[in-house]
Amino acid sequence: MKLEDLTLGTVTRAVDAYLELAYGGSSGPKNRPDLELGRRVGGGREAGSDPIEVGSAPEAGGEPTLDQILGLFQEDLAEDRGRSCRRYTMRLGNRNYPFMKLLLQEHLVAGEFYFGVDTHDDMSIDPSYPDYEAWMQLRRFNRELREQIEQRFGDAGLPTAATIRGLCEAREVPRPADGPNSGTEILVVDDEVDLAAAVSSRLRSWGYATRVVGDGVAALAEIRAKRPSLVVLDYELPEKDGLEVLTELREDPSTERIPVLLCTASKIGLADIRKADGFLAKPFPEDLLHEMVLRLLDRAHAEEARGS
Repeated sequence: MKLEDLTLGTVTRAVDAYLELAYGGSSGPKNRPDLELGRRVGGGREAGSDPIEVGSAPEAGGEPTLDQILGLFQEDLAEDRGRSCRRYTMRLGNRNYPFMKLLLQEHLVAGEFYFGVDTHDDMSIDPSYPDYEAWMQLRRFNRELREQIEQRFGDAGLPTAATIRGLCEAREVPRPADGPNSGTEILVVDDEVDLAAAVSSRLRSWGYATRVVGDGVAALAEIRAKRPSLVVLDYELPEKDGLEVLTELREDPSTERIPVLLCTASKIGLADIRKADGFLAKPFPEDLLHEMVLRLLDRAHAEEARGS
């Protein structure tokens, strides 16, 4: 969906679909927060102007402006190396956790936006913590709820990550069997199936062979068995997160030199970022992904040549 095609009705449908599942269909006040246009920073309305609740028409009639609609969200600019993808969030929570967010973001395909869910539960909890298992159960609940809500978005005809996947696959160029990158295999590790497939599709268009897995345990098994040339590793994963995967790879002499490109929308520290060979903040444009892949593979080839 192009951002200029966003309407108040589209946002309302997304919010309704989210809230129905997040709060179990209850009609209590938590299920229907008072969302307002123009009150938040960047809303595009003059100070003191009357707010517009989602589901109601502007007093003057007609559709609100794009700035007014985007004023419902918090804008999070994911900028890296001078290039950016736009990301808008709306904290709606769920019946067990108040920090989950509705997403409207651009990723990989420039100018195309889709709806998703950010569980916002990436806080690292040590296994020795008394409530560790309860926290893990909450994260599993949030992950399953995210999948249900995003499926509901698709059922409601809203753009989702599956839309981005379709756009990437429609643009995929057949990979020549004897192309310059034909011997280079990249493992994509991401539990968001459609986003993993979209990244894999772009990599194939650039001539690489790809494999995809969806959790940290499967990633470690695949890396040890196949020795890919590069791993594109998401941070938020079930079973083992990206940093746990990275730590085990570095501790194993047989995998310690495999380059890893860590990707995440989470806020992680510089010390953790430096454990990987490269880092991309989600969402990211496809040209930046391509640039980072080339850089890491070139560096790995140079190190291999020096070692031999």
